[in-house]
Amino acid sequence: MRHLTIALWVSVWALSVGVPAASAQQTAPASTPEAVQAKMQEWSKALGVECTHCHLDGQWSLPYMPTFDLAYRMSRMVNDLNNGALKAYGGITCNTCHQGQLTPPKITQAQWERDAKRYEKVFNGDTSLALQMGVFTASLGVGCSHCHDPNNWGWDESPNKHVARRMRGMVGSINKHFAGVKNPEIGCIACHQGKLKPSR
Repeated sequence: MRHLTIALWVSVWALSVGVPAASAQQTAPASTPEAVQAKMQEWSKALGVECTHCHLDGQWSLPYMPTFDLAYRMSRMVNDLNNGALKAYGGITCNTCHQGQLTPPKITQAQWERDAKRYEKVFNGDTSLALQMGVFTASLGVGCSHCHDPNNWGWDESPNKHVARRMRGMVGSINKHFAGVKNPEIGCIACHQGKLKPSR
């Protein structure tokens, strides 16, 4: 058990600071075995998986599984967002998106079409705008008036509209964490899941 804890300790430290696991073994870990074990349990619970989802049984610190690499990238993404774009909003955790599921939800066509059709006249045939606004409202569980004045759709002083623009830019910046691998296609729905304020 002690060897497993030490190996996990090295792995989590490597994930948290961005050092490849192979070189991490030559550097002093920045956390305790107890903290590492707690972090691993948190991740397992958030994704609804066992340790062997990312680790080879008996070779816990080896980064050979694709899911290990994905976990590394996700960990860096969460740290980057929490120290940057989401710092003022309280940050996120793995559980924010996963909530016990291996794959976070994705928005369906039926979800975004519902609001896109409701405000068809406002979009005036602009299907791209209808798609974008439909995704926002369905993802956050709000109506268009959350960001817009129905008497003046072009009004640009809404604080919520400014937040939405920052969030849209943030979602676009997520791609850098997945260079060279399949992008997990994270959108508003992944964190919000139909609620204005995401879970933590």
